[in-house]
Amino acid sequence: MCKHEDRWKAFRSHLGTGRMEVYDAELWAIGLALRESVRKRDTLQTHRVTKVAVFSDSQAAIRRTEHLEPGPGQPLARWINRSARTLRDAGIETEIHWVPGHTSIPGNEEAVRQVNLARDGRGTGTVRERVYTSAANRTRQISEAKTAAKAEWEANKCSKHPGYRLKGKAGSKRPIPMNSVKPLAARFYRLKSGHAAVGTYLKRFGHQDDDKCWWCGGGSRTAQTREHLSRHCS
Repeated sequence: MCKHEDRWKAFRSHLGTGRMEVYDAELWAIGLALRESVRKRDTLQTHRVTKVAVFSDSQAAIRRTEHLEPGPGQPLARWINRSARTLRDAGIETEIHWVPGHTSIPGNEEAVRQVNLARDGRGTGTVRERVYTSAANRTRQISEAKTAAKAEWEANKCSKHPGYRLKGKAGSKRPIPMNSVKPLAARFYRLKSGHAAVGTYLKRFGHQDDDKCWWCGGGSRTAQTREHLSRHCS
């Protein structure tokens, strides 16, 4: 928000559709005010303006503009400081002041009104470019990385043995194993997931030299699989 003569003028920016931090939005608003001042510094010099005052109701955002140490909001703090230096080179000083929110201060109340209008998809004002701030980028990247890692884990664990794959979240809730004692339920789910101590499994992990069924006699050449044990084993 800026005041021109007796009217308030609103400048709005779309900060993305993902999860946003209020902290970022407050810093961006301070930076946007200074950027508009930089763009119009020739006009300000013409009218002999020597000071630009920016007001914000976020003490955390104001404190962040006082240093450039690494951490949340650092890119925005650098941007704000660059704009302030540009204005100083033009002979215009920058002051950032805190104002309490929701206390009937005209500029602050108008800013809240514009926020509500923008939230409802209405209102006027100059809409600037789409912006993704540092915290939003970090949040989105972490979320995307977690989703990709989960998809990769599921592909590695489940696609090798599609016949053993459990559908849904850990398989359907079957009443018999769910209500059975733990050792019996464990045997059921080991058989279901292909991790039971049968010949093929023991050979795969080097616990046995071959996968032949030991229940069918010494001369049996049949592999001991789940299907063999449940249907064909003698």
